Amino acid sequence: SRGPSSMALGGEQSLREGGAWKDYSSKDVFGAKGARSLIGIFGSAIRPDKNAKEKEELEVEAKEANARKFGSLSWSGDTLPPDYAVIIDPLGPSYRANLSVFVLRTNMREVRFLGPRRASIAEARKDGCDLKRMAFRTAHEEQSLAQVWQRCLELADVHWLPGDLAGEDVEETSEQQLPSLEAGQKEKVPNHKDVGEWFHAHNQKKDYEANFSPVGTSWAATQKQTPKLPGVWYMHERQNQAGKHYPMLFFNAHSGKYYRNRTAGMEYSPENSQWVQTGNPHHVEDFPVKLMQGSACLPSSSGRKDDMAVILPELAKTASMLKHPLPFLDKPSALFLLVDGLRESNAAAEWCAKRFHTHILPRLSACYSYPEDFELVAIVKESLESLDHALLESSARYAGCSLAIAILLGRRLVISAVGDCRAILCSPAQETGKRNATSSASGKQSSSKMSVRTITGNIVGHSMEEVRHAERKRRMQAYAPLDFDGRPGEKLSAASVKNEMLIAKSLSERDRAIQMALKAAHPFAALGLGIDAATAAGPSAGRLAAEKFVATVGASEGDPLVEAALSRVQAAGEAVDKMLSQIDAVGAQQLVDLFYAMDDQEGIVSPERAASLLGVAPGCGEAMAAAAVDFRYKATIGEIAATCTVAERGWDILKEVVDAAARPTAAVWTPAVGSRAVETARAMGLRDLKRPRKLVGMEIVSEVVHLERGSAPCLMLLTDGAKQITEEQVAESVLHNPGRPKAACLQVATMAIAKQHEKTQRLAALTGTASCDSCEVPSVGALAAFFTVSADEESASKVLEADPKKRKVVGGESRPTNADSRLGGLLDRVRVAHILLKLESLPGQDLMARRPPPKGRTQADAEKELLRMLQMLNDVPQGSSDYSRKLSAKFAELCKEHSDCKSASSGSLADMGWIHPGQLDREFEMVAFDLPVGGISDIIVTVRGLHLLHRLA
Repeated sequence: SRGPSSMALGGEQSLREGGAWKDYSSKDVFGAKGARSLIGIFGSAIRPDKNAKEKEELEVEAKEANARKFGSLSWSGDTLPPDYAVIIDPLGPSYRANLSVFVLRTNMREVRFLGPRRASIAEARKDGCDLKRMAFRTAHEEQSLAQVWQRCLELADVHWLPGDLAGEDVEETSEQQLPSLEAGQKEKVPNHKDVGEWFHAHNQKKDYEANFSPVGTSWAATQKQTPKLPGVWYMHERQNQAGKHYPMLFFNAHSGKYYRNRTAGMEYSPENSQWVQTGNPHHVEDFPVKLMQGSACLPSSSGRKDDMAVILPELAKTASMLKHPLPFLDKPSALFLLVDGLRESNAAAEWCAKRFHTHILPRLSACYSYPEDFELVAIVKESLESLDHALLESSARYAGCSLAIAILLGRRLVISAVGDCRAILCSPAQETGKRNATSSASGKQSSSKMSVRTITGNIVGHSMEEVRHAERKRRMQAYAPLDFDGRPGEKLSAASVKNEMLIAKSLSERDRAIQMALKAAHPFAALGLGIDAATAAGPSAGRLAAEKFVATVGASEGDPLVEAALSRVQAAGEAVDKMLSQIDAVGAQQLVDLFYAMDDQEGIVSPERAASLLGVAPGCGEAMAAAAVDFRYKATIGEIAATCTVAERGWDILKEVVDAAARPTAAVWTPAVGSRAVETARAMGLRDLKRPRKLVGMEIVSEVVHLERGSAPCLMLLTDGAKQITEEQVAESVLHNPGRPKAACLQVATMAIAKQHEKTQRLAALTGTASCDSCEVPSVGALAAFFTVSADEESASKVLEADPKKRKVVGGESRPTNADSRLGGLLDRVRVAHILLKLESLPGQDLMARRPPPKGRTQADAEKELLRMLQMLNDVPQGSSDYSRKLSAKFAELCKEHSDCKSASSGSLADMGWIHPGQLDREFEMVAFDLPVGGISDIIVTVRGLHLLHRLA
């Protein structure tokens, strides 16, 4: 057995020579009893106490015991007690409480809750103590942590008063009660007194390694820069964008405990890192879920493509390539994103489509414990807020988009929507009774074969009802139009309605006054004061204007809108009078100029107008513009902004004025005046409707669907252009296109375009115009994903019906040269026919082309033609004994008439003959070898053009 040299017992210096030696421990040679008997043979007869703890371990235990007490509350569970830390959120910047609650499932998990963004660290600590107190009281009995999550949502509406921000809750000692460990800089070399102690330590190390091993892959044994505790350590590393590796987790084989870096988010450095115990990483499961996906985005009648789809069917592989691996998340994993541009622009849609993955992948990569459903929704929400924050600072800031997202992780499907995009879930009728218990809406029977429902949210705080309530509350606080409630035809604008527009509608004086109040963007407009009257306003001007309004309007007679107008005017009069009593004539004039500048330019102040307000040149830069605000406005408006709501709103407007004056004139896309109002109150972007007033928000409808074994649902995401498509029509499209997601999307999108044309024609008839060619038909986007979940683990490889032509390579059999590993080791050939439609834009020469493509044929044209052919194939009567023969004959007929490939002329079936793996394009073969005999493929795109495939044998 290998042992220490006689000169240095602290190391493992070898005394052997030659190359045929192998290491054995004394335990391997003598057995456990024999190994223990060696202690004392070469030295002291005192056997080391294996239960003896080092100083560091005792300190950790003492601090953990102290953390189990929180005021009058105590934590007696088997897990670590709840604890929180205040983190700095880059969106602001602001402070947030980050609460950790440890729950015992199969093993210990760490569940995290992020509090609301706060302006001060004291408010964040108050949030942290409030959440921690709730966890101490409820987490023992309620493992779902629903009450902690509910309180976390409620804190967003809590505003702490100065009196609340005192006492132990806001002191620094209230956070980070669990023990933090520094990282050791050097490997600790054991100092054994004799050979017996060395044998004991060596055997103990072997025991640790045998008893505990870390969960997951990519762990490496290490003794450098580990938390300062004894034991055998393993490290899980990550790679940052610069290519530098850093430790993410440590595992101690002595105790079986895991440690994470408490200072995560900062650039890693061993001397600044603080390691704290965390929950066990998730043991990843690879579920038998088969996935098929496709999309269709049809342009508007003017040719503009506002809708875009992003599909990442192999999310784990994509994440690893982008240095954000997902080693602790279930498989398969996929991401689907559909964006819908607003304001007749695709600027924001394209911006979000290209960048969403850069915001969500780092957050998913940081997951190592099994995330609860609400944690996954929180990850999506944080990612969207981060993306929106970046969008509002980009050149597309005034553009906007709605979007819908779906993320598949194992058998969990996370679905979220912002704005007017919809998500519709279809399932075969036999699955109706097996739907997940967390679903918040019951499905409708569109036919005897399909159940369908719209996703309305099943996570607390993110259901459609809760989102609409939060949306109304936000609009009320933002001085939004009082007659807007998201109904069709209603629009949100950042500017007050103009009196000239109301006169043009031939409204009475009473109705004009009510409309002015309802659609006012500031108190002066609510009182009906023009810029000249507002400038000349003196003491009691607000009260006099309010009295005039009451005299004009009279009694409300129970009309809620009239009552809302009366209430707004009364409050506006009081606010204006209070402002005039606190500010001089110069400050009042400045406020009037700011409010009416926003009205004149419909919420987006031009660089020239902004520069004029500040007295600088356009494009002067942020520093000069900010200096101009301090010089011109700080003494007049800034001094009273904290106590005067009118002045506070004016100060907020100045922030947008600074942004407009500082930037170059042509650096930002801006919608045309007259087309800046929108029909949604939730969207990405739209900076003028979020700053200075938050008329548009980021409330998210979210639902987590648990795919059950043996189920085969389809999820379809739709943009606002398909709003006239009903759930039943979506279900019919899915039913008629089984396993063909792209065709299903094309059918729905084409139907939506046709309905929009019908609507414009009806509008033309109502208005008496010969046609409505000037009425643009909006673009339409659809994205579909078909999921097939195996009924049991044993049938994982049989998600689809077994195919005798698909022979797997069995153990001990060599793989033939024509077998392709990408096709799962498929051996045999398949016989297919196909319809090829070539595009004029495709480069290169096609030797198998039957004829050149028609001039001007686009991909959209080819998709429409193939969809029409698919519908003709679907019309072939089913159920008869000769159905397969009739289907093949119909396919051959269409192939001979329409296909641009020479194979259309090859025999009665117009087929390509037998094909082998590796013979044709990858995309073509993947579909051909996956089709069942007699099956019709989805519409696919290759370098040759667009195809429909029919497998004959």
